Order: sequence, then structure tokens, then C-alpha cells
Amino acid sequence: VAGTVYAVDADRVQIVGFSFDGSVSDVQFRTGSTDSPDGGAGVVVPDEQGRATPLGVYDNRRIVLTLPAGTTLDSVTWIAVWGQNTGNIGHVAIPDGLVIPRPRNIGEFSRRQHQVRSGNVNITDAKTFHIPNLHYDGFGPDAFFWAGTTDRPSSRGFKVPDHRGSFDRRLPRYTGQTIDITLPGDVTVYDIKWLSMWCIRFTANFGEVFIPTDLNVPPYVGDITSPPQELGNCEELNDDFQVSWELQAGNLNLQLAGRVADGDYMAFGISGCADRTCMVGSDVTVAWFDIDTPKAVDYTLEIDQTLSSSISCLQCSGTSGVCPDDRVGGTDDNFDVIGTRINGITRIKYSRPINTGDTADKVIDSAQNMYISWAIGPINPSGVAAKHHTRAQGSVQLQFGRSPSYMCSMIDRGRGTPAPVTPWPANVINADVTTFTVRIGPSGLARGYEAITGQPGWGIAYWINDLLIPELILTRGQNYTFIVEGGDDPSQPARYHPFYITDDPLGGFVQKTPAEKQQVGVFAGVDDDGLPTAAGRYCEYTSPDGDTSEISETFADYFSTLNLTCESGQSARLSWTPDHNTPDLVYYQCYTHQYLGWKINVADA
Repeated sequence: VAGTVYAVDADRVQIVGFSFDGSVSDVQFRTGSTDSPDGGAGVVVPDEQGRATPLGVYDNRRIVLTLPAGTTLDSVTWIAVWGQNTGNIGHVAIPDGLVIPRPRNIGEFSRRQHQVRSGNVNITDAKTFHIPNLHYDGFGPDAFFWAGTTDRPSSRGFKVPDHRGSFDRRLPRYTGQTIDITLPGDVTVYDIKWLSMWCIRFTANFGEVFIPTDLNVPPYVGDITSPPQELGNCEELNDDFQVSWELQAGNLNLQLAGRVADGDYMAFGISGCADRTCMVGSDVTVAWFDIDTPKAVDYTLEIDQTLSSSISCLQCSGTSGVCPDDRVGGTDDNFDVIGTRINGITRIKYSRPINTGDTADKVIDSAQNMYISWAIGPINPSGVAAKHHTRAQGSVQLQFGRSPSYMCSMIDRGRGTPAPVTPWPANVINADVTTFTVRIGPSGLARGYEAITGQPGWGIAYWINDLLIPELILTRGQNYTFIVEGGDDPSQPARYHPFYITDDPLGGFVQKTPAEKQQVGVFAGVDDDGLPTAAGRYCEYTSPDGDTSEISETFADYFSTLNLTCESGQSARLSWTPDHNTPDLVYYQCYTHQYLGWKINVADA
């Protein structure tokens, strides 16, 4: 037995370099408050996976143990590797007066530029900052979290990944979110003197917090993970996505494993149709990593059956769309969520009752083949599933109560990295154009909306004057006309996209709470009662052969594959004259849905 033991917090320890040859059976971790473990006193400490089973072989492992409920480090005197027949094999004594590491409050971000402010920042462990109520206007052209060793923030620093884990995308707007950010590589808080929100291009400090020199915070253990235990059944959904499962005491235990990009979800569940795989009406779990936290959220995909062809582009709005159950009157019935990300593979394990009793959920019939639905796609910055980029092809059936049968190959085996696609240049409409026709069309995925905005798209976006989310350049004092053809029937939310102009980069005015609505400016398209005024007939660009953005090297090539279809009815006309009260940067957006519009730059004449 070998290893060095460190206190993590009041009820956890980290063992670095732990080794045990496994030659002795019935060996467990144990802790107690007697003078030594030799007398066999004390209680069992579960292993790093929370099990009270005998220990296997460990070879120079780094693990974290959690003491049993009601037991803390200041109430015990030793931790041992102990066998029922052999007794004490090796132990460590807990020193008297042990100072247990604790998170440290280091105060608020200083308020220097771009409306930066926050609540009290906590260093939760040696690599993690917990930042509550963060505000920032999002206008810094080259802004990142930034840390360094100089006495004050300076250009001699380095990037710190944001809450999305991104080094590359500039900081988004923050409007009171609570986030966690983690220092990169081997850097810890003991290596730096400050954390800043910093603009690299203009060497500007928007706000900072300083790191005290007398820290005693918990070590970082977020990277210590053990793969969830394999389940008895497994099926490959495609080359990069597998589902495994077992039935246990009225519950269905599942594990989703996939080679997915950071920020992508894996969705799996019961089809909305009893006789085939279909998306509409499906009861699925959407699983992803929220930074370092595995999530498995119960979703329902429900709209009016007359709109079944549009489910793929209907985000959650009101009580319909692709929604978490708890947003449409149901409950989230998943529990015991754990997960890992190792060697490019994301694994998330969770459980759900066979019969949840929730009307939004399907009952699992373990004796019958059931049609299932699955998809992979991005999570948007609001933490909600956006439109998938990969889904089930054809109909897929599983029998959840079958005899155990593991039909999966090793997903860990590398399959190569797909070649990156080259984004199309962003479209711009200059100030000499005063009339704009606004319609709906495909987002262009990674070459289009996602590349232009740096945000996940929903599969559809605004098209203006036959261009995908062009950036508009307008002049104060000049009148502009927007001819809006984004749908005028609110009973069909997938085809209802009223147009408005705002300082909010997200859009979706109707989805906001009253308090959130007070925080955004609206300049056109919404009346004094908060209702939309620019909703016209529905016109949409579609591709009869499916999305071709991945194989379209130029935007012109892509546009040539699209057909324009317009419903009968009248267009809406929105007239707007930006004035001296209009900010330099505003956005055209959809009233009902987020992530459809883009920028309007406003300049003086």
C-alpha cells in the first residue's frame, strides 16, 4: 500500500499515487476516532465510486474519497486500508489541529469599463472561481478572462477559459448570470495575483479581483473521474454514439456514450410514434456537460400534430416546442446523474422510473420492442437544446427488458477528426439601402450562423434581401422600411417570427421575465403593451434535398440550392428612423424565439 493523503474539505480526502496490489481479499477503506485502526473499530469509507465493495488493484492512482454521512475529518483520527481478516494494512493519522481547506471570498470585480460588476467572487478550489451575478455589456472587441503574475492587470498575462470552456470566443454579454471558470493547464490560484476581464486588442482592463497570499482552499479534484460502470445491454446508434441500459427495481438505468464536441448534447428516449421513430411527441433525455457538471434533463418534444414537419426548427416557447418537462407543466424525473469525459468520449449515466406518472413521459414497456428517438446537437448559451445536427436515420427499436446483450464495440478507439469546414464571409448591407425584405431560411450551420455569431443556431435564421443574417449599416435620421414575412399566425409557433429591433443580442422578447424585459431596450416592432407589431405572411427558403451547407464552398453555391415558398397573405411593414437615442449597436431579432437575428450598426450622417 502506498499513497499520500490530502484534505479536500470537511468530508473528503484526496489520495495521490495510491497503489494496492489487490493480493488481499475483503479489503476496504475505513476510518475511526480510536487511537489506531488495529482494533477493528470505525466505519467503512466508500471507494472513489461510492461503493462499499472490496478494493481491487490500484497502480499509482489519484482518487477522492467521501467520508460517510455525519463523519468529518475533524471527528476522526485515522484513515486506513483495512481487511476483515488481515486487519490494518496501512493507515494515515489525522493530525491534531488540522486546518481544513475552505473556499475563500475575495470580493467583487472592480467596476472599470463596459458595465462590469459582480457579486462576491469565491475561490472554490485551487483552480476554480465562482462568480455570481456577473454583468458585462459584451461590447469589448477582443475581451477574455485574463490572469497574471504582475502586481496589477497588464498585457503580460494569459487567457483563462470562459464559462463555456472556450479560449477562442470573446466574452459574451453577461446579464446577471452566475458562472464558474477554471484556470487552464497546471495553473492554480497560488500561481497568480489577479483575475481580470481584459481586452487584448486595446490592452484595457474592464475589471479585476486580486488573489490573497494567505489562501488555504481545497485542491482541484474536478479532473478526477471514474467512468460510470458498464451496464448489461448496449447498442450502437451510430459510429460515435452508444446507449447501454439495465432494468433495476422499477427503474431504467441508462448510459449515453458519444464522441461529441464540447457544448454538444446527446439526446435519447422514446419515440413519439408507436409504430416508427418520429421526433414529434418524443420523451427524451438531453445529456451534456455544463462546464464540468454532467446534466441529464427530461425533455418533451410536443407541438400540434399539424406542425409535425416543423419540429426540427421549433425551439421551446410558451408550452410547446423542444422543452424541458418542468417548463411545460411536467417534472424532471431523471436522477443519479454522473458522467465523465475521457479521451474525447463523453459518458453520462442516469436513471428514470419505468412509469414516472408524469403525463409528459412515456411508460417503458420492458416486454415489448419500443421505437426510440435520438439526436446530437448544440446546447445554446441559455442551457437549452438547440437544433440537432445528427439524428436517427429510419426507425430504430429496442427491447429494454431483453436478456443482457452487449452489442457495442469500443467507442474509445479513435476514428480520426473530420476536416473542419471553412466559414462563409459574413454578409453586409451598406447604408445606401433603405428597404429590407425579412424572411426565414436555414441557418447554414457551421459555415453560416454559427461562424458569424459564435453561437449555436436553431437551424433557421432571418434572411434579409436574400442574404443570411447580414450585418446592416444604418444612418441616424434616415428612415428605413422593413418588409417582414416571418409568419403572422401565433397558433403555429414554428412559423411565427415577428420582427423587432433591440439592444438584446439574444432576442426572444416574449420568453423573458418582466424583470428581464426591463433590462433590454426595444426601439421598434413592439408596442406599449409588449405585443409585436411586425408579423406578416410566412416566406421561407428551403432546400429540397436537405441541408447542403457542409458541401457548399461558397454562400452563392448554397443559395443556389434553395427554393423560396411564400404563403398567401399580406407582408408586414415596419418603418423606423434611428435617432440620437439609438445606440451604435443594436440587433434585429425574433419576438418569439432566440438566436435568429444579428447586428445593426448605427452611425451619424
